[in-house]
Amino acid sequence: MALEDILESLDAEARKQSADIIDRAQSQAEKLIAEAKEDAGQILAASKKAAIENLRSQEAKVLLEARFKAKKRVAEAKEVLTDKVFAEAQSRIASMWSRPIYKEVFKHLVREALGENNNSHSGLTVQVSPRDVDLAKDFFSSKRLSNNVRIVGRDDIKSGVAMVVDGGRKTGINTLESRFQKVQKLLRTKVGATLFDDDN
Repeated sequence: MALEDILESLDAEARKQSADIIDRAQSQAEKLIAEAKEDAGQILAASKKAAIENLRSQEAKVLLEARFKAKKRVAEAKEVLTDKVFAEAQSRIASMWSRPIYKEVFKHLVREALGENNNSHSGLTVQVSPRDVDLAKDFFSSKRLSNNVRIVGRDDIKSGVAMVVDGGRKTGINTLESRFQKVQKLLRTKVGATLFDDDN
């Protein structure tokens, strides 16, 4: 074999090995690229999933905060309206004495304060609004108790009576204002529920 043939044979062998190396390198490169794409896809999918979960979590948090604020505003509105209702009721109670029905209301309050036994009221002092002194006198005269009862005007009583017995040791107050104060706490929830047509 001539030198030229040997060189050609070596050259051919070198080209073949070179082509094999390039083919293997290209195959490995394609495999690495495919794996990288797959890894990138998985990373992207995981990132996307994490981002979606994060957004959902933030959305839930925002919704909870919004609901809490809305409930708080509703509760505050209920309080304001309930306060207005009670202020209006108090205003009407304060002006009750000027209405025709007040005479009957006054008699009812006095009867309740006296209790069932009308005959054991000696030494009783009845305190009423100065404008109700005549009403009280009429009431006790009609019950034949006026001799046993002392009637006194008291500026801080607006409607109804205060009964003082045992030399001032016992006082029973039965006024529209005192009754209103007693029921106000009980009625707050009911008034709020009525105003908002609910049971909260």
